[in-house]
Amino acid sequence: HQNFSAGNNENSIEAHIGINGEANLDFLNIPLTIPEMTLPYTTLTTPQVKDFSLWEKTGLKDFLKTTKQSFDLSVKAQYKKNKDEHIIPIPFYAKDFQVLSTPNDIFIPAMGNITYDFSFKSGIITLNTNVGLYNQSDIVAYFLTSSSSVIDALQYKLEGTSSLTRKRGLKLATALSLSNKFVEGNHDSTFSLTKKNMEASVTTSAEVQIPILRMKFKQELKGNTKSKPTVSSSIELMYDLNSTATGTINHKLNLESLTSYFYIESSTKGDIKGSVLSIEYSGTIASEASTYLNSKSTRSSVKLQGASKADGIWN
Repeated sequence: HQNFSAGNNENSIEAHIGINGEANLDFLNIPLTIPEMTLPYTTLTTPQVKDFSLWEKTGLKDFLKTTKQSFDLSVKAQYKKNKDEHIIPIPFYAKDFQVLSTPNDIFIPAMGNITYDFSFKSGIITLNTNVGLYNQSDIVAYFLTSSSSVIDALQYKLEGTSSLTRKRGLKLATALSLSNKFVEGNHDSTFSLTKKNMEASVTTSAEVQIPILRMKFKQELKGNTKSKPTVSSSIELMYDLNSTATGTINHKLNLESLTSYFYIESSTKGDIKGSVLSIEYSGTIASEASTYLNSKSTRSSVKLQGASKADGIWN
């Protein structure tokens, strides 16, 4: 069953589509056979898989109960018209003849608000998506997409907003977030521009948790031109490869620049420890570097340190 509706009046334009029906999943009952294969560039061979049923072996049979699954789909889009108008003046010059009447301006309607909504529901998963673009005192874009499912790995939420402010210069701010059983992440950034200064800030973080890897990542980037152009960056990484290897990495970078000089410095630190074949090992590394440059001279320095250890082999 399906239905469709659309409308257009002085305030808005909108359309809606709705569909509901049944999906046949009988194809999941067809047994699969995968022959033995040798992985490229290795001597490793994958075992043969014979008469493998996705319906029986993956657990779909337990929570879906039947291969006949119903679903509902809905899509709605709407545009709310803006009563404001942008005026574009048109100069008109005539030397040799007189024009009785000419339009002096062009009127263009201002952008309105746009929204979009999507939903899909079935026995396995429910999906929802909402998107909006709003033209008010600020221009704001927004989206949200999420799912709920009997399978934990299919559940997620992704959300984002972005706004453009036009008061006292320009400022663009963006925020993103993602959450899932295996991955979580956030991103925030701002860019501002005025007559006297330009400034930017970006922060990104992520966390991964899967059976063979746990990892945390964070990056920060900042810059401005208040007294002098400066940029600073930092990266932090922590990882754990199923306890066979754990470690951290830290990196920092600073940069300054004027017409009279240029200066940059960076530092990196890292460590690792773990075990292979019951042999424990560890290692550290650290480096520092800097460069200063002006019209009269150049100075540079580099420092590097490292150490490693493996029980019963070296120290």
